[in-house]
Amino acid sequence: MTYLNLMNNAQPDLKSIRADEHTAFVLGNGPSLADVALPALSDYATIGMNAAYRYWREIDWRPRYYACVDTVVGMSHKDEIAELIEEGQIERFLLRNNLVEALGRTAQTDRVVNFDAIRGDGTLLDVDPPTTGSHSALWAAEMGYRKVVILGVDAQYKELVDGAQRGDGIELEIVEARDNPNYFFKGYQAPGDKYNVPNPRPDLHVNAWRRASVNLREAGVDIYNGNVNSGVRCLPFIALAPFLNEGAAPTPPDETIAFWDNDAAATQTTPQARRRQFVAAYGAGAAAAFAAVALALVVWVVFTSPSAALISLASAGIGALSVLVTALIYVRFVILAQLARQDAALTALRAKFADLERLRNHEPKLR
Repeated sequence: MTYLNLMNNAQPDLKSIRADEHTAFVLGNGPSLADVALPALSDYATIGMNAAYRYWREIDWRPRYYACVDTVVGMSHKDEIAELIEEGQIERFLLRNNLVEALGRTAQTDRVVNFDAIRGDGTLLDVDPPTTGSHSALWAAEMGYRKVVILGVDAQYKELVDGAQRGDGIELEIVEARDNPNYFFKGYQAPGDKYNVPNPRPDLHVNAWRRASVNLREAGVDIYNGNVNSGVRCLPFIALAPFLNEGAAPTPPDETIAFWDNDAAATQTTPQARRRQFVAAYGAGAAAAFAAVALALVVWVVFTSPSAALISLASAGIGALSVLVTALIYVRFVILAQLARQDAALTALRAKFADLERLRNHEPKLR
């Protein structure tokens, strides 16, 4: 089934709604959040994320919950996240296992939730790819909120901003303070901050929201986008001011793209899912290689005028070699995928054991 089919079968009734105790606001850090007075949301559940704490300190405000599921960003802001935990104004933190371990005694509190320890076992969080924004919405649903509104989720990133320098792999580091168009306040990023390229593959964040929204709909959770100009077009839109007051009727999403969700099937092990993943990963490269070989064969025939028998023999040999190479690459792909699943399962298991030990030994003063 395509993503569009899923969404068409799961649209909520677009009647007038308003915020209540079952509502959670997910606060993305895009430029549009500058138009939101965060203190006006204090009576509701809010989930803030990543480096927005710098702004919260400026206005003396805190969200109810904090999330950071980026392993690089979390470690880059370890000391500041530790301060947020110790000051005691935020009720709960969703953090990756590497950060939980690095925080040591500071994380020995049941207010810290280990993302890697809880995302399996059939939870809504078990969706790929994990992004802080999309999984904050899923976390809200796991905590029992039935209406989720995303704010400041613009999904219109400039991939490499001025003042950033490439590091290893997809990692970037801010080396000089410059204007940054990706965030809602000046100073969101500072020299020394490390983070990943926003979209290491095309539309990673937009696709993460698509997959998360499907899971939320299937779980009976309504999710809305509070920014009509957002790049996330798969959600109904809601106007924030009337939603907080007299109520507002959402407007339908306008995304009409149907596609096979290859990445979302990454944890599936059916032959059909594996073949779709394989084609998505290698199809373009294989097509280019086949075209190059075909061109070389045509050039050989044109310039050497071989016999028909020799042409048939060469074609058969190339065909057989192509099948063999494809089979070997596919076997390698399946083996690596299985190893990746096993590694993920072991990582989750280690995180669960570490989390049990952490919670068993947590200090009462950090509750």
